[in-house]
Amino acid sequence: MAFECSEDEFAQIAGSELDALPPWIQEAISRENVAIDIEDERPGSPRMLGLFRSSGFGRATMKEITLYRLPIVRAAGDRSRLRRVIHDTMLHELGHLFGMTESDLDGYTIGNHPRPDAERVHPPRGDS
Repeated sequence: MAFECSEDEFAQIAGSELDALPPWIQEAISRENVAIDIEDERPGSPRMLGLFRSSGFGRATMKEITLYRLPIVRAAGDRSRLRRVIHDTMLHELGHLFGMTESDLDGYTIGNHPRPDAERVHPPRGDS
């Protein structure tokens, strides 16, 4: 790993990115009662940056976005890119909350395999 990022520091950055989302997205997260969780790594999937899960039926549906700290830190490569990778991973997983498939997300730069004509997603504050 090129640099260290503690659990607390990672959570602080993720929290500030969550707070910076437009109000309509924050309202959807609240309305849908989406839990945002941070784990070190998904067992057996060391390259997975994040995961959106929805389980249950009707009003008992549970929704959760998990951000995987260690793969995100590795993907960032250095501290200057960390906020961007957290931001993009969060947006990718939120896309699933709004019903987007992996193929849909590949139409944007936050997709796992963005198409050559992918629409650029704006960077987080203070990042270019």
